[in-house]
Amino acid sequence: MPRMLAIADTEGVRKEARKFFASSPEARFARRLDAILLVCEGYPVPYVSKLFSLNPTTIQRWIHRLNVEGLDGLKDKPGRGRPSRLSTELRDKVRDEVAGAPELFGYTQARWDGKLLSRHLKEQYGVTLKVRQCQNILRELNN
Repeated sequence: MPRMLAIADTEGVRKEARKFFASSPEARFARRLDAILLVCEGYPVPYVSKLFSLNPTTIQRWIHRLNVEGLDGLKDKPGRGRPSRLSTELRDKVRDEVAGAPELFGYTQARWDGKLLSRHLKEQYGVTLKVRQCQNILRELNN
């Protein structure tokens, strides 16, 4: 009898997988398609929803979208979610600014952080963002 393999850090793997699915439109499409294929194989929606840790209503919505729009119905829709307070132009400008030292703007800090970026956006552009949002922006900009 073959030896059963075990995953050393199941919680860490779950966390990383969920983060990957949340960040990649292609991964979300593949996940939806996997769930739909199980339903096509005859598995009941409640069973599939439990396998994927989803609400059964979510899978039912996917089935409806599939029936109406075909496979395109399983893809992310454009414009979903809250729009960013930073325009594309301002985001590009901020990317260039945080690539340089904060001292160039008269700040005494040596490195950009969320608190400083929040202050900078408010003072320079009249855009109010919370510190956590600015930390996420800095992470996105690979600062």
